[in-house]
Amino acid sequence: MEFLAYILLLVPMPPLAGFVLLALDPYRLDRRAVQAAAIVAGCAPLLVMAPIALAHLTGLWGDQIAPIFTLDVGNYEVALAMGLDTLSAVTALTVALISACVMIYALDYMSGAATTDLRRFFSLMNLFQAGMLSMVLAADSITFFLGWELMGLCSFFLISYNMTSPRAFAAGQKAFIITRIADAALLAGLLLLFLEAGSVRLAELIPAGAGIDATRGPLIAALLLIGAMGKSAQFPFHTWLPTAMAGPTPVSALLHSATMVAAGAVLLVRFAPVMEAHPAVAAATAVAGVVTALFGAASAVAQTDVKRLLAYSSISQIGYMLVAVGVGAPAVAMAHFVVHAIFKSLLFMAGGVLSSAGSGGTSIAALRGSARLAPVSFACFTAGAASLAGLPLVTAGWWSKEAILASAFEAGWFGIGIWAIALLAAALTAVYAFRPVLAALGPADHERPRGRESLLVKGPLIVLAILALAGALAVPGLTELLGGHPPHPELWVELAGAAAAILGLAGSVAVTRVPWLAARIRRARRLRAGLQMDARYYALLVRPYRRLVRRLSGNEGAWVERLVSPSGSTANGHEKEIEGAVRHARSPEGATSDPVGQATVALGLWVWRAVLLPFSPDRMDMAWTWGARGIGRAAERARHLQTGRVRDYALALAIGLAALLLIGWVMTWR
Repeated sequence: MEFLAYILLLVPMPPLAGFVLLALDPYRLDRRAVQAAAIVAGCAPLLVMAPIALAHLTGLWGDQIAPIFTLDVGNYEVALAMGLDTLSAVTALTVALISACVMIYALDYMSGAATTDLRRFFSLMNLFQAGMLSMVLAADSITFFLGWELMGLCSFFLISYNMTSPRAFAAGQKAFIITRIADAALLAGLLLLFLEAGSVRLAELIPAGAGIDATRGPLIAALLLIGAMGKSAQFPFHTWLPTAMAGPTPVSALLHSATMVAAGAVLLVRFAPVMEAHPAVAAATAVAGVVTALFGAASAVAQTDVKRLLAYSSISQIGYMLVAVGVGAPAVAMAHFVVHAIFKSLLFMAGGVLSSAGSGGTSIAALRGSARLAPVSFACFTAGAASLAGLPLVTAGWWSKEAILASAFEAGWFGIGIWAIALLAAALTAVYAFRPVLAALGPADHERPRGRESLLVKGPLIVLAILALAGALAVPGLTELLGGHPPHPELWVELAGAAAAILGLAGSVAVTRVPWLAARIRRARRLRAGLQMDARYYALLVRPYRRLVRRLSGNEGAWVERLVSPSGSTANGHEKEIEGAVRHARSPEGATSDPVGQATVALGLWVWRAVLLPFSPDRMDMAWTWGARGIGRAAERARHLQTGRVRDYALALAIGLAALLLIGWVMTWR
């Protein structure tokens, strides 16, 4: 049975092969070939992972490890591998299912794109899918981090897919930079764990992290928490996610549901023993989660764009997962991860159809009349909104969210405070969840033709809508399967959760139908902008740094001039161009108009002169060049040995055989 473990390596291979084919194949592929390659690469992981997960979850197949590469360095072991346990089986199956649905939907969504754009889009989607699957199936920290980073790189290219749009490029750039901060924290935490455990295997890293003393342990746990918060856009790292809506709808559906945004929650669940071993960090996780849940829900209520509303919804729902991890219920967090992946991908895809059926825009007001024009998509969107709002008993979202609230309530007085805030966030969730539904039910401004709902669109939406409702039956069993215990709070606690959803639904009707409340929503610009955190970052971080650089450079920037053109120096070539660029950055008044860029370039020139210029020209590089030229000349002369005459080759073989015999005879001497 051990050889069966290597089947795990086949799970991320199809999307990776799809990326290689679509991105690197030099041959021209027509539209049908591109679509066929994309759909096969996107759906194959589900076909491979489904029987593996089923065999494991039913007990037919135990935990497995598929080694990839092992290297021993002193007391340390670098052993790359993929592994299968209950957590990875559930997560990988969820990712594979959502990815397949999104890829099928994307075939219709991208039907009007040029073939070159089609190849670029699907190749990046395949690579993104391969990165997430590699991360969730990783049995070591290196493979885990490589998949984590691969998603971050792909997110930049997918968010800024429309390269002619400055808004899309800026959104991708922001996502890339902010998530790199989180990645640096995660990398530092994983390296510290490696030094403690002496191995990169998660089976050894996690127990080592849980057993570290009180001086280093909280630091490692805090670094893991920062990495998760940045990747999952938790407050105050949330600013990149709403602007990421500049990407195409399938990108948003995949990125916000089961992949990159949820990767932080998967990280914390995987390293839950490390978090639980340090109560202060665990409490900080719960606080960060509940603050983000309330902030995201309140910001979503104020949105006038349906995609930004769903973006803040993702921020809020991931916050609930952090609450569950913080109060010691990681299995409940994973149950909500599965449910959230289903209804959030459903909402994004159905919302995209409703927007197209309406006036074509993504504003909530533009959805008016789309319920009649796209009835199947509207029904599926309503099912997703009901699950997001947590309507009692009939939706999977209620069961998973109620389990989180109950887990918090049972965590003592601290947990009761968390529960109260999370309950308020749950009520606000119902308020914003049904605003697009009520808008779509409204009368259209003018008659429009019926929306196009192809089978490629309706198929994934219907499947996900059924799961968003019928999945309620599986939430308790899934929690137990993941090693947790569904909480059983007092009846009034459950009734409070149900009342919050129902009151939130009433609130949604109020803010949609009551004119003065709707006007208040439109005027809430600061809340709609996420408390304008970008402006606050600029005021707190960027502006003081610019002032510091100006003070160091002086009013006239004399030190910059000395660095750029020291006395007695002569500039030529590229150095002269750089000096001109630095001087051009100065304003006519003598102050530096771009002090940050000017100081950076000037310091780079100074380091180049002080460190590299004394070794120019590079003698070592010249020696390698001379050696390469010598090899080239020798090869040119050796070509004359290729005469093409059989007798010359026979003579050479005879001489070589004689030389070998002579060497063998000499080796027998004593």
